[in-house]
This record gives sequence, structure tokens and C-alpha cells, in this order.
Amino acid sequence: MSIHFDVIISGAGPAGSTCALALRNSGLKVLMLEKAIFPRDKICGDAVSSTAKRILRQLDPVFEEELLAFSPKAYITKAKLYSPSMQSLEIEFPLIGHCIKRLDFDNWLFQKACTLNPTLEVWQHTSLKDVKIIEDMVHITTSDNRKATADVIVGCDGAHSVVAKKLAGFTVDRNHYSGAIRQYYSNIKGLTGDALEVYFLKDFLPGYFWIFPLANNEANVGFGMLSDTIAKQHIDLKASMHRIIKEVPEIAERFKDATPLEDVKGFGLPLGSKRYNLSGNRFMLCGDAASLIDPFSGEGIETAMESGKFAAEQILLNRFDATSLKDYDKRVYKKMWANFRNHYYLQQAIGNRPRLLNQLIRIGNIPYIKRNIPKWFY
Repeated sequence: MSIHFDVIISGAGPAGSTCALALRNSGLKVLMLEKAIFPRDKICGDAVSSTAKRILRQLDPVFEEELLAFSPKAYITKAKLYSPSMQSLEIEFPLIGHCIKRLDFDNWLFQKACTLNPTLEVWQHTSLKDVKIIEDMVHITTSDNRKATADVIVGCDGAHSVVAKKLAGFTVDRNHYSGAIRQYYSNIKGLTGDALEVYFLKDFLPGYFWIFPLANNEANVGFGMLSDTIAKQHIDLKASMHRIIKEVPEIAERFKDATPLEDVKGFGLPLGSKRYNLSGNRFMLCGDAASLIDPFSGEGIETAMESGKFAAEQILLNRFDATSLKDYDKRVYKKMWANFRNHYYLQQAIGNRPRLLNQLIRIGNIPYIKRNIPKWFY
């Protein structure tokens, strides 16, 4: 037998949990599916921008205060960009962000949704196996063969979203998709604890290596590249990152006494450099499932949260036909598309051009330009 809900949310990451949290006072009967059991890890760069705090504040100012009281986290005030010639550009952020392990941040947000939404039911260790729209009703089957129906489904189920594949026909476009790897380290020399470090290295373009500080003298270390390049050039991301850490002198010196805390882990990033249909009859897509990752920085937490909030606000209008839900697409892209497009052009312009990167970093250090970079990009 099928159980009926008003709303089904597939995925309990930042998009799904934000959507459930935004529906906490709606009285709607909500089912949230999650393939893992919280707390669970999510492979990511772990950067939580000030935008995420703004979204929490819009839901309830108390949520932002609780995040600020939450630990462990690093306080991020700037980014340091390094050119292939190892010249650096330091960019001060107008608002403070954080680096928080997704194991911790996602669980914090998930538990908040579970605690504050009295009409939320959660099925953990249960993923979506199939979804269909039949007679103006969403019908789902889960991995453990449970069945449920709903008036609308919100796909927050990540880069390999079943909702996106089954209902929107999404396929991977390697020109708008990146591959990346992550490994946690402790005791990296020279960590200031407040700066995101991004390296554009001559022998590893187009792509970038990062060191993002975490609490307790730990760091998120990773390397990413456009999937089309990885496929065409047969790039081994793991081997490339190990070469960077061992062979690039300025980096090798810093890792001399560092300790890896885990094996290397890989993940895919569906980029927001291509517009998609984010909704249709009785469904909406959010976060990675909607390909809402910044094409240049790889950031996706805040866009996931914002799209989850937008989806909840669309649900409250109680109109789930394809035409009505197009308002959700318009709202998402009105908020995000200009930034995605500009960052895609920047990604394409830089490409595998070390001399151009060297020149851009030099130009960025001109005092007038350096002062205005935060205004232009944030």
C-alpha cells in the first residue's frame, strides 16, 4: 500500500533540509528520503559562504545565531589566489564565511529540520528507486520497496539525482561538469586558519588545487578539473594531486610534516554553466540535482540552500502544474544565472593559459583593482 504525503523531498542534504525547514510552519505532511544515515560525510570543499548565513537568517534570525555558536568551524575572511609563477593575490571578503566539515554542517541542518518540523517524516538509509507522475499524482518506489504518493516531489538527491533523470531527462554533459578529489590533512605548515588558498599550477591546468582551513589545525585539500578535459587527456586526479603535494616546491615544503587523515575521495560537480528545465509537472529540482554549482569556484552549498528555500516557498502557493512551477525556474535563474554565466566565461577564458593567469594576478594586485574586486564578485 502507498502512504500519501503532501510533499516528498528526495535527499536530506543542505537543499532538502532547508526545504523541510522552510516548510516547518506549513502544516503540510512531508516525507524526506535520505540514502545514508546521519551524521554522514559529503565529499566537498567544505566552504560555507556568508550567503548561507543570510538564508538561515531569512528563515529565522535565531538559526544564524545558532550556526555562529556551532563548532567546530574556521572563520574565513579572505582568499589567496596563486598564479602559475606563484605570485599571489589576496582578496578580502566583505562578509565572514566559514569552513565546516560537511559531516558536521549537514547533520546540524538536518537535525534542525527534524526537530522543528512537526509534520516531517524521514526515511533514512532509503533512496529513491523510481518516480512517476500518474493521474496528477507523484508515485515513488524506494530502494527498500516502500511506496508513497504526493502532490509534488522536490529532487534534492545530488549529482546523480533520480528525480532529475526520471522526470527531467538529465544526462551528464562533460562540458558543464567537473570531477574533483578531496583529502583531509592535519599539520600543514603555514596555515593561517582564515584564508581559502587556491593554486593555478602550470602543469595542472585547466584545473586548480586548493587548501581550505578547518578547525583543529586540519585542512580540506583537493584538486578539480572539467570532466571533458579529464576524459580527453586521461587525467588521473589522484596521481595529479599527489604530484602537486610532493613535487611543487612551495607546496611540498608545507606538506613535509603533514598527516593525511583519510584516503583520497572523489566526487562530481554538475555546474551551473548551462540552463536546464528545473521543474515540470509536480516536480522541482534543487542544489546539485539542478546543476547549481558555481562554474568557477565549485561552491554549491549556498545555492543548494537557496533553491531549497525557493522550492518551499513555491510549494506554499499550492500550484504544481508545469506552467505554474516555471516561476520557480525563473526565480532561481534570476538570482543565480548572471553569476554563473560570468564565472563560466572566466573559466573558459583562463583555460590552459598560464601566462594569462600570471598577468591577471599581477593586474589584480594593482591597488585600485584589488580594492574593488570584492564589489565586482561578491
